Amino acid sequence: MGLSERRRTINRIVVALALTCLPLLLMCVEDGTAWGKNVKVPLLHDYSMYARFLVALPLLLAAEVLIDPFIRRVVSILDSSGIIREGDLAAFRETLKKVARLRDSGWAELFLGLVAFFPFFLVVAKFEWVSTRFSTWHGTATGGLSVAGWWFVLVSSPFLRFLMLRWLWRYLLWCYVLRRLSKLNLALLPTHPDRLGGLGFLLLTQQQFGILAAALGSVLAGQFANEITHFGVHLSQVRGPTVVFIAISVLVILLPLTLFSLKLFEARRDGLIRYGVAARGVAGKFDTKWIATPASPPDEMVGTQDPSSLIDYISSYDVIQQMRIIPMSKRTVLYIAAYAAAPFAIVWWLGTPVDQLIAEIIKRLF
Repeated sequence: MGLSERRRTINRIVVALALTCLPLLLMCVEDGTAWGKNVKVPLLHDYSMYARFLVALPLLLAAEVLIDPFIRRVVSILDSSGIIREGDLAAFRETLKKVARLRDSGWAELFLGLVAFFPFFLVVAKFEWVSTRFSTWHGTATGGLSVAGWWFVLVSSPFLRFLMLRWLWRYLLWCYVLRRLSKLNLALLPTHPDRLGGLGFLLLTQQQFGILAAALGSVLAGQFANEITHFGVHLSQVRGPTVVFIAISVLVILLPLTLFSLKLFEARRDGLIRYGVAARGVAGKFDTKWIATPASPPDEMVGTQDPSSLIDYISSYDVIQQMRIIPMSKRTVLYIAAYAAAPFAIVWWLGTPVDQLIAEIIKRLF
């Protein structure tokens, strides 16, 4: 379908919007449900539509350009940095070939398309698309789905669902790569300054998946915005689900990295033992030469490399002690949480009176 091409991302977004949004707008204008009071929720007052197709859909298409370069860099580093020992490189490369075949499989994409375009609305129409409580641009309880509603459930919504499922498939494949990598005999360096034995680049790559959390959060936030604006739901009622979504987003993105926790624990333990044994010899020689029974006058210590070497060794030992067993960091958690929380800013704004917002801003300024 050309969704993997990193060029012409804007063109693909425009085409996708023309397929999903433009027909809906034209049909609603024709039916008189694009704006006005013919229905309780006209198209242009439906926040979920903005969230789905003007935020989530572009993000899902743009994510290809943002995430892929990091994954390619990870593969390049693993292939050439020595983290994977020579004897395991062949197995790792075979895993990459297998994953590439699954990623590019036409059968897999066809299956995802069939699932995405399955007429779920036949099952959930009573609860999602039409309602006895209110009328909307996509249909009413008595009249059923409108023409625009049919386009939405047959084309627009399935297309967005397909993009979501496609990214879920790609993410599962990436998690499979991480799992296979964690099973190899990795050459981790306990004194590496990233405090992750040299695997810090994986953490940096993993946090890029936060853009997917922003896309999914947009769909959820759009629904919440509708409930607050049109149906009188209070902000406090959606605060709990929002927090849960943010927490789940952080966990789903970062938990795959815990596959390396055992390797990191072993590297830290062995590093502490080896450097601890060597530290006794280094510190002992320094103590013997300069402190206990100085072979040279103390004033000769000035300008020598001995104190500096001892401090450097102590610093290396401190790095091993600070090595993290769980490959997460406060910065990464906040980075992903910010992505996941960003779409809900409009919900907070809609649920808070303007005068209260202004009062809060003034109070914090003065």
